[in-house]
Parts: sequence; structure tokens; C-alpha cells
Amino acid sequence: MLDVELDLGPQSYFIEAGNTVVGHVNVTNDPSDGVVRSVPLVFDDGRNFIPALSLAALRAYLGQSGPLTRITDDGVQVGDRFIPTGRRHSFRVNFAAGLEEVDKERAVISAADVITGNVNPDRFRNKIVIIGATETLAGDTLLAPVDKSNTYPGVLIHANALNTMLTRSYLENVSDTENTIVVALLALIVALSVLFLPVWLSVIFVFLLIGIPSLLPGIFLLVTFERFDSGDIMNIVYPQIAIIAAFVAGLAVRYLTETRQRRRVSSLFAQYVPEAVAKQLEQSGALEEHIEGERVDVGLFFCDLRGFTSLSATLEPQDVRAMLNKFYDLLTEIIHSHHGTVLKFVGDEVFAVFGAPLPCENNAQATLDCAIEIQSRATELDAELASLKIPPVKFGIGMNAGPVVAAHIGGGRRRQYDIVGDTVNLGSRLCSQAGKGEIVLPESMIGRLTNTPEMESMGAVQLKGLEEPVPLYKVVVGESEPRQPAPAPVPGA
Repeated sequence: MLDVELDLGPQSYFIEAGNTVVGHVNVTNDPSDGVVRSVPLVFDDGRNFIPALSLAALRAYLGQSGPLTRITDDGVQVGDRFIPTGRRHSFRVNFAAGLEEVDKERAVISAADVITGNVNPDRFRNKIVIIGATETLAGDTLLAPVDKSNTYPGVLIHANALNTMLTRSYLENVSDTENTIVVALLALIVALSVLFLPVWLSVIFVFLLIGIPSLLPGIFLLVTFERFDSGDIMNIVYPQIAIIAAFVAGLAVRYLTETRQRRRVSSLFAQYVPEAVAKQLEQSGALEEHIEGERVDVGLFFCDLRGFTSLSATLEPQDVRAMLNKFYDLLTEIIHSHHGTVLKFVGDEVFAVFGAPLPCENNAQATLDCAIEIQSRATELDAELASLKIPPVKFGIGMNAGPVVAAHIGGGRRRQYDIVGDTVNLGSRLCSQAGKGEIVLPESMIGRLTNTPEMESMGAVQLKGLEEPVPLYKVVVGESEPRQPAPAPVPGA
């Protein structure tokens, strides 16, 4: 190429050399930003197809002359070369680095050097020469993708088009099928990452894919750049939209699914613990552990109405129901006030636990304090029952503390939160040893108490199902009435 800077051009120099060709110099400005990315390879004037300057130069270089003979919707045949084009024979220019360099050893040579004889004529031997102005004041400047902030000499547009054809470094769109597969795979990968990875990790993954706009290209853009260098133009809009849409949709699905799951589990726990505790469990993020099962240390007690069987036989069914409801309401209120969990109502018996599903700082002390309050407030229950003309009731409490397995257990149709283990079995047996107004606990539990009330030793008692006798103690609240017949202590215990 010659950089024309003088009024006296070097055209005659090359015309005398022969092989001079003429072609149109039209370009195609992208309607979105005005940048020239392609040239019309041929122009139909109604009578003939006029080649672009770059195509005419290539034909002359290859020894082709005469009119173009093979022009199809997707390209132009020149000798053994098929040059692909798009709609209306639009030819994408693959801009090369270095063509704009002004140097005797480079592609652009000043016309002044040619005219003054400062350039060896052999420099142009067997070369294609395009004459044009590179000076911006000449007015032949356009916007090109190599530097959108500055204008680009029009002659270099055609030089790049010619270079694209000479090197066969054509730019072509990847197929619609490939674009669709890329969009689908990216959307699937992102959606799965959001659904199954921690949210923070999926956010990092998405940023790695699409990068940070104007700061850091992502993996996808790096791949598109690499493909572009190979001549393949990938659609970068739809895949990035798919990535963002899949990320948002995945977050929405995850949020709705996890919210529904948390509400379901929270509603299950709300049957056993106060609503505030259920919400605390939900917010702690440990609901799944409580559902699947865990080994925890707890305090527990069984509270049973004494003489319920004989009393219920003398009452009307609605009175039995009213008595039990009053009993359950009082105990539930007291248990919740001590941060306990009501696990079961079994007939006239209440099963409560302290330390599951939420941990308790001193579950043994909390269990005993709750039991003492229940016994001390028995008169409140009697007053309410008296208003219903129901005789007063008394209850006994057996308790224990130690390790258990806590989980939601049961079949598909019926599930409940429960605890199992030897600690539970012993606590249940101690309930049967407690008389009216009494609280029975094993000696092993006393060492865990921080505030030990006055209690009486019951000696080592042989309990059903246990090989060794268990030393027991009882706490009496108010008036008590031992179980009859009382268990006999083991001799020598």
C-alpha cells in the first residue's frame, strides 16, 4: 500500500508497470455502531457484477480476468478459491495486526518515498499495491473494530479484506445448531451449579463464566476469542443471556424449594416446641440434621396422672377430654417456659425433653426445675378442674439425663420427632416409681445439677428389664403420696 501525501500521485508509476485493476470501494457500516466490519464483495449495477477493489486485486494476482462467472448466495469462486460471504455478498474482514505500520519494511510505504526514488522498485515486484490516503485530513477515514476510539484509513479496510482472502483467514458464523447446543449446555451447567452447590460458590462460578464487564473477561469470552482467532464467530449475546437467566431461575427454584422445605420442617417442629424455637431452628440451618438424626445429650421426664384410670371410669367422656386438655395445656406452658420440647401425649402421660432439638446449657437442671414447677402449680389445675366439677388430680414424674438418638422417625404416612436410647427407657421406668407429688431421678443425674434441692434416698431399686439395681432419689413438692406398694430396696444397697 502507498500512503499518498502529495498532490502528485504515483499512479503513473504503477500504470506503466501493468496489471492495474479497478474495483468499487464501498464498505458496509454496521447499523448498530457505524463500525466497518465487512465490505460488499461484489456490486450488482444491473448489468454486471463489479468486484470490490480487494477482490479485483486478488483476481489480477491470480491471473484471473474477465467478468466473474461463479457467484452464489453464500460466496464467490475465484480460481480454486471459494470466498464465503453473507447476505448480499457481504464479506467479513479479518483485521490483521501490522498492516497500518508506516515503514519501508512494513505494509504501508509513503508515496513521497516512491516519487523521490527512496524506495527500491524491487520492493514492489510480484506484490499487490493499493494506492490510497492514510492521512486523516484526506477525509477517507472510517471506524474499524481495531480501534473504535480513532478513525481508520479506508484504504487499510480494503488492504485487510485482501489480506483475509490471501491468507484464507475467513470469518464465518458458527452454525445455529452449535449455538443452540452451547446455549443449552451453559444454561444446564449454571442451573445445576445453583441448585446443588453453595450459593456463594455458584456465584463465583458464574463470574468465572461471564467475567466482570469492562474489567475481566470470563471463560466463555476467552473461548469466543480463541474461536474468533480460528475464524469462527460465536454468538456472545444469547449464551450470556442464558447464563444469567439460568442463574436467576436456579436461584428462584432453590429459594422456593428450600423455603417450602423449611416451612414443612418448621411446621413439624412447631408441634413440639414454641413457634419462636421452630423459627430459630429454621434460621440455624440445622433442620436437616435434626430430621436425619443426631446423637445428643438431653434431660427428659415422663409425667403421669395418678389414679387416672379409676377416675376416668366415673366421668363422662367430655369431662375426661376436658380434664386431659387442661392437664396438657398447663404442662405445655411450663415445659415451653423452660425451653423444653413436648414430644408426646400418650393417654394421661406427657413426655418432654430438654436439649433437643435445640441445645440446652444444663439440660439436667432445666428438667428438674421444670418438674418442680409442674408439681408446685398442681393447685392451679385443681382449681380449673373444680370449675368444671371434676375432682382434683395428682401426678408423678420420673426423669433422667444422658445421651440419646434424636430424629424424625416413622413411615411415609406418619412421622414424628422422637428420641430413643437407654436414657429414655430408664426415665420411663422411673415415672412408675413416683407417687403423687413426687419427682424420681437416678443418683447419676444428681452430679449434673447446679442447684440441688432437698431430696430423699429411695435406695438401690431393682427395676423391670434392668439387670443391676439403680440408686434412686425423690424430690417431694407439697403433699405427697408414695406409690402402693412401694418397691423394696435391694438388700445391702
